[in-house]
Amino acid sequence: MFILKATAQDSKSQGLYIEGGLRYGTALYHPQHAIYLKNLYYGGIEFRFGKQTSGKNRWERMLYYPSYGLTLKYSSLYNFFDPPSVRKERNKVIGQSVALFGYFQGSFFRYKWFSWNYQIGMGATYFTKIHRPNVVYKPDILTPDPNNPNHYINEEGESEAYPDNCLISLYVTPYINLQMGFDFQVAPQLDLCFNANFSHASNASMNMPNFGINELQGIASVRYYFHPKKEFLKVDTFPKHKPQNSLFFTVDPGWLIARYDDNYYFKTGVSIGYMRDFLPVLRAGASFEAFYVRYLAHSKDYNKEEWEKSDSPRIPMPKNIFTGAVYAFGELAFGRYALHVGVGVYVFKGPGQAKHKDLAQNWDNGGTLKRYPHVYEKVGFRVYLGKNLNHFVGASLRAHAPVADYLAFDYGFKFYKFGNWKNCPKY
Repeated sequence: MFILKATAQDSKSQGLYIEGGLRYGTALYHPQHAIYLKNLYYGGIEFRFGKQTSGKNRWERMLYYPSYGLTLKYSSLYNFFDPPSVRKERNKVIGQSVALFGYFQGSFFRYKWFSWNYQIGMGATYFTKIHRPNVVYKPDILTPDPNNPNHYINEEGESEAYPDNCLISLYVTPYINLQMGFDFQVAPQLDLCFNANFSHASNASMNMPNFGINELQGIASVRYYFHPKKEFLKVDTFPKHKPQNSLFFTVDPGWLIARYDDNYYFKTGVSIGYMRDFLPVLRAGASFEAFYVRYLAHSKDYNKEEWEKSDSPRIPMPKNIFTGAVYAFGELAFGRYALHVGVGVYVFKGPGQAKHKDLAQNWDNGGTLKRYPHVYEKVGFRVYLGKNLNHFVGASLRAHAPVADYLAFDYGFKFYKFGNWKNCPKY
């Protein structure tokens, strides 16, 4: 591990930096739902304002002196090999996007002038173009199929439909940013940064369609520190940590449009469980979660006649659905903030069709991408509040991989805290 040399001249602006970078890469092609993502490239710019931690808090030292901050990112479809007319045509459908997200950057390895880093970011993104029902994309760069209206001849000579933007249906959607790369110090206040980046934007089933966009990009950036960086010193010991145990409950309401029957549903969960702080930066636990789902209304795109004429008839879901599950999780903590990741297994699902289906499961005509219908996953961010950090709020994305289920807004409370099991003193 490392400790930063502290000086009497340290100020509140010590460790602050700004960073500007260029992005370029591809959108990951989804063969079933996004024909026009073939050979699609994204270019973009980003601006970051962040802070390099100083080691004042123990979690900063235990996580190799991470940095954190806020990023503003702009993306646009841009293929250097396409003529301007083609780029313009594609942007008519997908458009541009602007994302704002917070990030946390840690290090696998750090040396005086070099570091190998990972980065996790979450926030929201705004799209200039979203799904327009009953609109068909008519690309001038392709040949219309004379035997099939609204179809075009692709590069392989096959006939394919080009619907309007079926990837994004809300102007503002959740955004996840993951990256890994290297920083090189070229001057006391200047770094060159090179990263590989994966980002995902979708609305977590709050509206349909919701296939989302995945970007895989390379990033080159320059980082400027307002003050020269401190020197890192290697140390091998940490003060002892007294583990803490707690009992808690949570409530996490949300809503979604079901892929199974294209209707709006209110969905909320409650849980009660146990959590243990093994280290200042690591906690884990388990809980029993119960979920209640209530039908609200037909979606705006619901068409009863098309539903009844479907080649693969779909039985409507029950109006009320109850599920119960056992859930295990871990949290990476940095002060009051924590990254939350967990996996749950259903012990009860029902009634009726709900025993075998999930609201997030089905895509077109009853087809499914889901392999493990009795398992779900969560990833989210929490903020612990109060003098004793007994309250926490946050948001989490629940999914049945690889299908997003719904975005939940969490509130929890630790109602009982105690030390080691042998003496169990309350505090």
